[in-house]
Amino acid sequence: MTKKKNEQPKISDKEICRLVMERLSMLSPNKSISIGSNRSFSKDELIKEIKNRTDVGKKMVEIEIEFLQSLKDLPIYGPKIASNN
Repeated sequence: MTKKKNEQPKISDKEICRLVMERLSMLSPNKSISIGSNRSFSKDELIKEIKNRTDVGKKMVEIEIEFLQSLKDLPIYGPKIASNN
């Protein structure tokens, strides 16, 4: 199978879930995240929800992926700012 030049590599659902769980694992243990207006979840609860593929877990993955995708639209500042001397 030949890959097209602009074709993005496919990332499996399992890899995406693992990425989101890793990001959540970096949260402070005393932090919680509210999803909807029902309740707040600890990082461990959210990781469990993702592992169990519950509606809450799926929503958390969706939210996190949308956030990560939005980062690609931010302007890049690094070298451009440094070269203005």
